[in-house]
Amino acid sequence: MDATEYLNAGDPTPYRTISALDRPHQLSFSAIYELPFGKGRAFQGGINRIGDAIIGGWQIGSVYQLNSGFPIGFGNALFIGNVNDIALPRGERTVDRWFNTDAGFVKSSAQQLQFNKRTLPLRFSGVRTGAYNSWDISLLKNVKVFENHQFQFRAEFYNAFNHPSAFDGPVTTPTSTAFGQITGMLSLPRQIQFGAKYIF
Repeated sequence: MDATEYLNAGDPTPYRTISALDRPHQLSFSAIYELPFGKGRAFQGGINRIGDAIIGGWQIGSVYQLNSGFPIGFGNALFIGNVNDIALPRGERTVDRWFNTDAGFVKSSAQQLQFNKRTLPLRFSGVRTGAYNSWDISLLKNVKVFENHQFQFRAEFYNAFNHPSAFDGPVTTPTSTAFGQITGMLSLPRQIQFGAKYIF
């Protein structure tokens, strides 16, 4: 919660509401697995140095993140319904209708007011942007050169499965023809990065 904004310009104190940065659930984990191939490993443990340089020293790593979405606000929108009707059940949300646009929002431009006292909350904890959901995967190859020297090759795949890891927030202006729709994504398509490192 925070109180850093005013609901109306003439209000004596800031309005206490849920923070714009609130994310109630955040899950992340990382793992790395060394493949059991090559000299001293479970498979091909007695292989020569050249063969070990080819099949040994491989590692797979991954990082997964899942975060709740941010709370949504509607600005100084005119609303004559029940605020509890704005949120849609998870199974009914689509990119074309992220929340209940028929809950009581006044959508006509001709009916908008020039001056009014705002009572609609700044943000709603039950109406949020989509969750952030992303997998990053890396493939590493270590080659021992000398006793304390090794060469490392890395291939890194960001958003490895190339799916929308996060949608942009929906349009929250009731007079817009795209009201309630998600028109963009915050995530990038899959990115692949290669690197090499000499460790000594």
